[in-house]
Amino acid sequence: MPLNSSCREDGDIIISSGDRLTIENAADFARIVHEAFGSSKNVAIEFESTVEIDITGIQIICSACKSAALKGSSFSYLGMRPQALADLIITSGAERHALCKHNNNATCIWFGGNNNG
Repeated sequence: MPLNSSCREDGDIIISSGDRLTIENAADFARIVHEAFGSSKNVAIEFESTVEIDITGIQIICSACKSAALKGSSFSYLGMRPQALADLIITSGAERHALCKHNNNATCIWFGGNNNG
């Protein structure tokens, strides 16, 4: 499945990760996230179980989360966080269990906290 987004009946936007969130499709991923927040206050990613993610994908996720918090919006994920994301977070040293000052001092759901979205 390719990287894309869809709107639910409640107005929330769901971004489907496709098979990769890497430097090769970073511009498309960033554009889709930006467009999603132009249409909704609630955006979530639904990951393919075998998605390939690199540091560029993590940077876009983190940036989107910070931007959402500044606007009073939410950026979360549906379903399971893929193993590729968990592995990259650990190997890159990005794992955190503290409150995120960029996300209204909430626990970071992406880099070590719970998904409350």
